[in-house]
Amino acid sequence: MLNNKKLVLFEPLLEETADRYVQITLVSADSGFLSRDNCDLVEKHGGKPRIHPKEGITLKRKGSWAWTDMLLNFIENPQEWLREYHTRSNVESGFSTFKRHFLSPLRKCIGRRRKTEAFARACDYNLKRASYVRRQEGLTAPWMAA
Repeated sequence: MLNNKKLVLFEPLLEETADRYVQITLVSADSGFLSRDNCDLVEKHGGKPRIHPKEGITLKRKGSWAWTDMLLNFIENPQEWLREYHTRSNVESGFSTFKRHFLSPLRKCIGRRRKTEAFARACDYNLKRASYVRRQEGLTAPWMAA
């Protein structure tokens, strides 16, 4: 059930992302999104698919060059492929931290106010991270006196 839901959500999300941004260069996803159709969709929008392969898959193209290219690239250069794939680890780590810091769901009911509350939470999170990095690395902010 969950797998079918993931496949149904992938296409509209990628389409919306392609409409909002100039160029999609790389799409990395977990193996729940692995399909030849998803690989073709990513390539159609100019990106490289990096969808973690499952056990027992084949190189058979079945009409999808993007599928074969992705898997051959994984076989030929696994370290580079995994480096590109694991960019999603940073995003997942950020989401996890965000969820731990903000345990309660958004409280506002009106759409515009919900967006404002979510934006405020994101700003709060970013300021905490910037403060942490500044303290760890001894960096100075451009708005602070030298």
